Amino acid sequence: MISIIIGHLGEPAINRVVFTFHVPVFFFITGYFLSDKKSIKDFIKNKARTLLVPYAVTCAVIVFTGIMIGLRNGNAGDEACKWLYASVYGAGDNYQEPFYIKGIGAIWFLWATFWGSMFLRISLKFNSVFRVLFVLGLFIAGYFSRELFWFPLSIQAGACATLFMYLGYLLKCSKDRLKEIPIEVKAIGVIIAALVWLQFMINFKSFWLVHCDIGRGIIDIIGCICACAVVVFISWLAEYKRFFLVKPLALIGKYSLLVLCVHIVELTFVPWRRIADLAISYGMPDGTRLAFLIIGKIVFVLFITWICSRIPAVRRVMGYS
Repeated sequence: MISIIIGHLGEPAINRVVFTFHVPVFFFITGYFLSDKKSIKDFIKNKARTLLVPYAVTCAVIVFTGIMIGLRNGNAGDEACKWLYASVYGAGDNYQEPFYIKGIGAIWFLWATFWGSMFLRISLKFNSVFRVLFVLGLFIAGYFSRELFWFPLSIQAGACATLFMYLGYLLKCSKDRLKEIPIEVKAIGVIIAALVWLQFMINFKSFWLVHCDIGRGIIDIIGCICACAVVVFISWLAEYKRFFLVKPLALIGKYSLLVLCVHIVELTFVPWRRIADLAISYGMPDGTRLAFLIIGKIVFVLFITWICSRIPAVRRVMGYS
C-alpha cells in the first residue's frame, strides 16, 4: 500500500521498482485467501459489499469535494458532472479515444478485484484443465480488447488480474507440499527469483495493470511473478525474525482498503507539488523535495486513515466492524 502511494508520485526511479509488484501482489494475496465455501451467489454478494460499497462511498466523497472546490472556482456543475461520470465509468485513467473517458483514479482497483475474484470463484467449478484455459483466455481477452476501447468498470483489468489471483490460489493449494522442499532448494529459488526481479527493474519498460499493459510481454509477467514471490518471502522472513516494523506494517495492511480510499481523495485534491514549492520558498533545500513529498504523502494519508478508522460509520462501510 505504501508502494502504491509513492508510486503515484510519477518518479521514474521509484516506478521501476514499485510498479514491478505493488498492484499484482495485492491480486496475488486476494487469490491466496479466496474461499469456495460460500455459494457463488453469496460470494458475489459479499464481494460487492466489501469492495463496491467502499468504492461508492469514496466516489461520493470525491464528487462532494469536487463540488466544494468548484463552488470556490465558480464551476461546481462542471466538477459534479466530471466526477460523477468518472465514478460511474470506473476507469483508472483518462482516455481520449474513441471517446473521452475521465478516470476515477486508484480505486479502479476495487472494481478490478471484484471482477477478478468473481471470475476466479466461477472457475473453481471447472476441472483443472478448463480452469487454466479459462484464466488464460480472460487474460488474453483483457489484454487485446484494450486496443478497441476501455470498457466500463475496469472489467478488462479484472480479467487480467484473474491470472495473478489464480497464482495466489495455486500457492495456497500447494503450501503443504512446499514445506517438504529442502531449505537449500528454497534458498536457490529465492535467489533466482531475486535476480530475475532485478533484471526486470533494470530493463523496466512498463507494467501497468490499470491499462492491462504488461510491458515486454511474457518475460515481464515472469519478472512480476518473481517480484511478488520475493516480496512475500521478505514479508514472511520479517515476521519470522520479529522485525520491529512488522506490527505497524501489519496494521497498515489491515486497513489497506481504507488507506487506498483516503489516498485516492488525497491524490486527486491535495496539491503536493505546490506545497513543496511553498516549503522551498520558505527555506527548505530543493534537494529534499522528493523526500518531503514521500514522507508528507505517507504521513498525511496514514494520519487521516487513523482518524477515519476511529469513526464507527466508516468502520461499518469499510467492513471493519
